[in-house]
Amino acid sequence: MKGWKMIGMVIAACFMYACSPHTEYTNALPKDASLMLSADLQAMALKGGLGNGNTQSIEEKIGGLIQESLPDDAARFARQIVEDPSETGLSFSDKMYVFATPHANAIGLVAKVKNEGKLEKMFNLLEESHLCNTLTEESGCRWTQMGNTLCAFNNGTFLAMHNRTGGAENIKGTLLSLMRQQEGEGFASSSDYSRLASSDADICLLTDFSLIPDQWTTFLRMGLPADIRLEDIRHLVNIRFEKGLIQIVAEDATKNPAVQAFYQSMDKMTMPIQGKFMNAYPGKSMTWSGVNMDGKTIYNTLCQNPSIRQFMQSPPLPIDIERIFASITGDVSIGMQSFLNGGWIAYAQVTNDQFLETFEELRPLLAMSGGQVALYDTAPNQYALKSYLGIHWFGVKNDVLYITNRHTLAEEAGRTYGVSLDNRPWASEARKNRLIGVINAASLMDEMRENPYAARTLAGKETWKLIDLLTGGCEDIVLNAQKWEKFTLDIQMKDKRANVLETLVKTLEKL
Repeated sequence: MKGWKMIGMVIAACFMYACSPHTEYTNALPKDASLMLSADLQAMALKGGLGNGNTQSIEEKIGGLIQESLPDDAARFARQIVEDPSETGLSFSDKMYVFATPHANAIGLVAKVKNEGKLEKMFNLLEESHLCNTLTEESGCRWTQMGNTLCAFNNGTFLAMHNRTGGAENIKGTLLSLMRQQEGEGFASSSDYSRLASSDADICLLTDFSLIPDQWTTFLRMGLPADIRLEDIRHLVNIRFEKGLIQIVAEDATKNPAVQAFYQSMDKMTMPIQGKFMNAYPGKSMTWSGVNMDGKTIYNTLCQNPSIRQFMQSPPLPIDIERIFASITGDVSIGMQSFLNGGWIAYAQVTNDQFLETFEELRPLLAMSGGQVALYDTAPNQYALKSYLGIHWFGVKNDVLYITNRHTLAEEAGRTYGVSLDNRPWASEARKNRLIGVINAASLMDEMRENPYAARTLAGKETWKLIDLLTGGCEDIVLNAQKWEKFTLDIQMKDKRANVLETLVKTLEKL
């Protein structure tokens, strides 16, 4: 738990002292980063209520932790930093930048150096505490190694880089090369930097999908047209901390015509949600998502990708997938009432139930599986399919297709609730969007508190305590998109009067 406390307190300390114009330190930003983030610590400090000298309790907590973990000289200097972070020699009134290389193999931090002497003093004390190597002078800067992290600085720029996939020696060349960059050579000379620097958000980042590690990209690549690369999909993300709300807005920042055409095609095959199934889920449902779609158009679009077309037209089981997709027109939704129970049910508007005939055609084949895969009639127009994935019930009632992993939910399919999702605060906004996804964070946390053994099993005892403390005031997490090129994620808090950062600072004081 001490590690978590230290991380939280250091973040709070950084918020305490945070704006002057951008200077040459931004020349060290790499041009080929897959993620570039800027943070306005000064704005966040003020929103957190830390601009009025209300920091003594946090300083004392951080100081106590430092005293336990560092030798006396280093501890005294560290306490000075807690009281005044400018003792590091870094400027906390200028924006700081965080970047990641493609596939997140390395991450870096760029900050402005305000006082090189203080910065050197800090590294000398770290060396005495055996936390870093002796400073080495090279390529017009001084640098040192701390495990898999390299730090370099000169009279204007501080750069730290951490290698996530190998030793620090593998990124030394990159680090020194970035420290040598001149005006016009790096990211700061690009139009993307102008968009980042002009944002008035507390945190702004520009990222592309090449940030995703290689091992996770196979499925994602299958869903894209063949002429679109992951690095072509770029988004500008603005994060704002407001009263009772953290709002994250991600909008398309690509310059690739193929990507823009893809978004336009997605807009054509979807419509604003009608909300047809919102009353089919209880108001305290743990998760819910919805979309309104033209199944036939989506099928044709997906089949433009050769890998997906092969799967759709030659699936492992001889099911007429095209026929199923073609019958879906209108709202589609899926929801889960309980995280621990795991029961979910999905609904889709369909034009007819004739596609069910394709499952009847499976019976002779399934009979040859020796019972490993089986199809059962459980009610008129209702089936249960047993496979290695478990048992799933599906059927059609009143031109509504339903699929669920619980027999009780299948029996209740089509029922409506008096207190439903229509009664949630975000319900009116749902019908303006082509896509919406919701997590009822308050219900989730209540369920986990009622089942402490499950919570500790999932997250560990100490980690769960921190999660409970930091997220206990959260009400709903709502993702929506009116158009596919722009998404909004709202993290809504129970307390609508206080800024989220102010609430976070008060929470850290309790650690």
